[in-house]
Amino acid sequence: MIRTLIVGLGWWGKVLVNSVQNKSEKIRMVYGLTGTSSDDAKRYAKEKGFELLECSYKEAVARKDIDAVILATPHSLHCEQIKTAAAYGKHVACEKPLTLNKQEALTSVKSAQENGVTLSVLYNRRFNPVIQEIHRLILTNALGTICHVESNFSGDSGLRGNQSEGSWRLDPVECPLGSMTSRGLHTLDAIVSFCGEIDTVFTHSVTRALKNREDTTSCLLGFKSGVTGYMATMNATTPFWWLKVFGTEATVEMRDYNKLIFCKRGENPEERLFDEVDLERAVLEAFCDGINGIKSYPVTTEEMINVSAFLEAAVKSKETGNVVKL
Repeated sequence: MIRTLIVGLGWWGKVLVNSVQNKSEKIRMVYGLTGTSSDDAKRYAKEKGFELLECSYKEAVARKDIDAVILATPHSLHCEQIKTAAAYGKHVACEKPLTLNKQEALTSVKSAQENGVTLSVLYNRRFNPVIQEIHRLILTNALGTICHVESNFSGDSGLRGNQSEGSWRLDPVECPLGSMTSRGLHTLDAIVSFCGEIDTVFTHSVTRALKNREDTTSCLLGFKSGVTGYMATMNATTPFWWLKVFGTEATVEMRDYNKLIFCKRGENPEERLFDEVDLERAVLEAFCDGINGIKSYPVTTEEMINVSAFLEAAVKSKETGNVVKL
């Protein structure tokens, strides 16, 4: 059982706790730490059976009765928080993205490696059965040569107004390019696992519906493998998930979260439905399996760094209007 400190008890931090607490035999939250030790946070901690600490982050991670730290915190804090946790020998599971730029990603990875601890980014969609099946089809060459990939993960969070004024999630520095960090990076991580590292990006990001916030973002991608790609993400429209891989022998398409459409060249499309799984529990238990040497965590160090490098390059492309090489 991995004894864990959860840092950040906003709505997503609570989702992570709820997915495993008193359910999983692999991980348990024993302490919590939040920037605002409110009555709500205290009630929640008591309800879920962990202690809410009232101390500094450094004092919390220095405790000898925890094995790992989960970071559900603003992206700009990740690098320093990872370095501190690693220095105290604590494994780290970090919410996406690892960092907002490549250099901090490299620094974070180096710190974990030098201190002999596991560092994972919680890309939970890696554990979606449809994405895993697409990955299997690619590895078995069922699609032939991969030529192109496209994706769109969008929703209506910007219209719902469910983020309080002053929330870090509304800060364009913390969360650049509309819903890229909250949604877009999920499909991007899947695409990187299919096609390899991104080499170039051209970004277009605009405001269509929201006040003073970008809500419609698209990127043209070039991969080191020679594959091309396109991705879009919006936060002022109806919820939508779509991903498609184009190969010389077949295409495979993912719609919503559980539907796969496979079409072999010259044949009719085949549609399959997959059972949904608890993605948050799956990703946290995979983190534990990596710590215990049971199974390697599926997101590689190179992939984590590449996504952070993409994010930095995508912002630069939007600002300059040019194609940017990572």
